[in-house]
Amino acid sequence: MRAPPRRDSGEVREMKNVGGRQWSRWQRAVTGLAIGVLVVVSGFVWRAVTATVTITPSWTYDIGYGTSAPAVADGVVYVLGGELGEDRMYALDAATGKQRWTRKLPRVPSAVGYSDPVVAEGVVYTTDDGRVYALDAATGEQRWTYDTRNRARVDFGPAVTGNAVYFSDGTGRVYALDAATGKQRWTHKTGRGGFRPVVAGDVVYVGDEVGRMYALDTATGEQRWTYDTRNRVRVDFGPSVTGNAVYFSDGTGRVYALDAATGKQRWTHQIGFGLYVRPVVADGVVYVGSARVYALDAATGEQRWISETSGPYVSVTLAGGVVYVRNIEGDMYALDAATGEQRWTYEVSDGDYYPDDSVVADGVVYLDDDGENIVHALDAATGEQRWTYETGSEIYRPVVADGVVYISTSSDKVHALRAATG
Repeated sequence: MRAPPRRDSGEVREMKNVGGRQWSRWQRAVTGLAIGVLVVVSGFVWRAVTATVTITPSWTYDIGYGTSAPAVADGVVYVLGGELGEDRMYALDAATGKQRWTRKLPRVPSAVGYSDPVVAEGVVYTTDDGRVYALDAATGEQRWTYDTRNRARVDFGPAVTGNAVYFSDGTGRVYALDAATGKQRWTHKTGRGGFRPVVAGDVVYVGDEVGRMYALDTATGEQRWTYDTRNRVRVDFGPSVTGNAVYFSDGTGRVYALDAATGKQRWTHQIGFGLYVRPVVADGVVYVGSARVYALDAATGEQRWISETSGPYVSVTLAGGVVYVRNIEGDMYALDAATGEQRWTYEVSDGDYYPDDSVVADGVVYLDDDGENIVHALDAATGEQRWTYETGSEIYRPVVADGVVYISTSSDKVHALRAATG
């Protein structure tokens, strides 16, 4: 089904050609929980809405403009927002939305690059304007700040493991900081570009813009190995590290499997044209999207199945034996993880070239529609719509915690919705 175009009132009727068939339906364009019937006549599917329940959020909080998805830990919602010329970290009570504290982050006119907050061991970490900040999670007090001094973008949140903080910047440099003091332990220069580092055991894995994957020692930054794809295209979005193998894809549409200890290539598999998608690995299978969705044997790279529906697909999420994928328009398909058989599909009004990965929690799939600024809650088993909620502006990835969905938007607010009903 497809979310209705936004209107002030009245009924909306829409015709769309899907797979050679004309689908028609009408639906009252209001934000809420829709209760209706499906009638199938001569190949036409009609959805008639018989009742709606207006959704009222548990609370909302104005953060100026939003610049990050929220993070939730120990009953507190952390989110980055602010006003023109300044950024702020907000800590809000998860139950009531009341502000616990806020902290201004210094900003210069040329500020670029910020990340979603990361919470670990009582500390909130975030990046802004080429700096990393560590704030006390309880009080907002600044514990330390680290300045890269190059004003390069730091778009991805740091990886925090043990007593160290790892991140990379737009120059291709990887950093390791002491988590308690912010003191630099080491840096390592890769090719170009600052992509998300992945830490597994005592190794940091990170790709660059010129087709290389690096494995660095977490303690020293020493390069253990590097693998060159030799195609000079981006290796970003971070690898998936499972067991003793590293899996990643590049801009040529090729998937790679490397030995995690040595960097030796185990196999490669061409999946189509190039999209920058992080493979998902589970139960001996690698799932990745391109022109279609592919399931590859993790040990050999042999193709187990390929989806019948065409993409391109740019987001892959695995939960409960189902692969949830989204195409460049933001539409969702639910595929059986073992066979690739399509279980259901759900269409949104418009998409983002790189829609966020879907969030699956407690039998519900949450996805954002940036075309209409609507969050959709779907039954994970059937794809039936449970509720929708219109935010009014661009949506960052929803976060679900303790039966509540937390949403931040680009314009002004954090929203808290009951997961069961909205």
